[in-house]
Amino acid sequence: MIRRTLILASIFLFSIFSLSANSDTTRVVILSVNDMHAKIDNFPRFKSLIDSIKQVYEHVLVLSAGDNFTGNPVVDQYPDKGYPIIDMMNYSNFNATVVGNHEFDYGQEVLEKRISQAGFPFLAANITFTDKEKSLRIQPYTFLNLKKGIRIGLLGLIQINPAGLPDTHPSRLSGIKFTSGIETAKDFLWIKDSCDVFVVLSHLGFEDDVVLAENTSGIDLIIGGHTHTVANAPKEFNGTLVTQAGSNLRYVTMTTLCLVDKQLVKKSAQLLKVSDHKGIDQGLQTLLEKYNDNKELNTVIGKALNDISGKDELGCLMTDGMAAVDPVEIAFQNNGGIRVDKIPQGDITIKDIYKLDPFGNEIVLFNLNASEIKELIITSFNRDNSIDLQASGITYSIVQNEAGQATDAIIIMSNGKPIDLNKDYNVGMSSYIASSYEFSKRDQGTSLYITTAQSLINFIKEKKEVDYKGFKRAKTEKAE
Repeated sequence: MIRRTLILASIFLFSIFSLSANSDTTRVVILSVNDMHAKIDNFPRFKSLIDSIKQVYEHVLVLSAGDNFTGNPVVDQYPDKGYPIIDMMNYSNFNATVVGNHEFDYGQEVLEKRISQAGFPFLAANITFTDKEKSLRIQPYTFLNLKKGIRIGLLGLIQINPAGLPDTHPSRLSGIKFTSGIETAKDFLWIKDSCDVFVVLSHLGFEDDVVLAENTSGIDLIIGGHTHTVANAPKEFNGTLVTQAGSNLRYVTMTTLCLVDKQLVKKSAQLLKVSDHKGIDQGLQTLLEKYNDNKELNTVIGKALNDISGKDELGCLMTDGMAAVDPVEIAFQNNGGIRVDKIPQGDITIKDIYKLDPFGNEIVLFNLNASEIKELIITSFNRDNSIDLQASGITYSIVQNEAGQATDAIIIMSNGKPIDLNKDYNVGMSSYIASSYEFSKRDQGTSLYITTAQSLINFIKEKKEVDYKGFKRAKTEKAE
């Protein structure tokens, strides 16, 4: 009885509306997450939170705004890549997910297997397949029918970058065409007339979600992902409520929809911190312990003498691992491929390296001259007017104009001398950079058939102890 009272008290804190409100009002509660990135350790608490809310509300949906995979080696390196999080999502009774860009990281064949194992649909309307026989079972939309005849329409949209592709290795996207999510959504506004509540499950990013809301009419709710935005107090834009719940299953957005005679009359949302909930689902806890019991991943390969923190220090470590592979002289790693904030002081395990670098990218070797190296650095910087490439074998300074764009790069070799303008260098970079970054080059590159993660594992094993405190090899300066 005491436990029941405590549960009800906690739900009052979560809820926007009093249970004593008009009995003619039907409440639909949507619990949404995004960018879980295979972080399964919070699932037992998350499932208990879901169940406690379901004890109070009759209509509860559980939705994901994409990027369920990539970021936890327990899941990424599992024999059936990605299966553990599908298993836990099934156990937690998810109703739907949008396809995020990282859903393609394991390749289309593996994704199709995971979709077939899921007890919920994968959605994305701005995807078409050029070969229908090899298409994935991805739906553009779905309808969820609740009690009292209430119908929820869900439309899925996936992010694309300036190259017209989601942010994953392009080789994993063959046979698929992607279109603008914002433009595609306009072709599906008819869904509003076929349901009582129209929800967009979006993996476009928060800013694009706001653009979508402001330029369309009829969308009641956008549940967003991709940018890992922590929307503490979700707001309406042009009548559309836009939410996003950070990343890594640290938060859940609880959206409450009030309907009278199946007409939506009020909506609001708030962010719940999963760690604030005290309950644990024991079945999922047992499952979690089984998946985490991986002796190989827990193998210690070396020691960090200090915390290795931030893109600069971690990037220097990663590129030094790449540069240790013969015959690489200069190595580059993009900031987007650095997936943790730090490696703590102390023992370093194989799991730590796969958390840092989960993508399975190979090192590609290019023979480049100084002009080509400089163009790669400048082009990468001008994507977002910020340092993007970490390096080994060199340090460099970006010269910016008044608009903040790079106009030059001053490159200094590790021996302290300027780069030789008359010499070619063996440059190693991840296969993602090699395939996604556009710069002039004579050499088309050759794979060294070793992943960037494995090169780092080998490097740390050889060094035994590493210390990158204060390391920084790229900086900016204003043009005179």
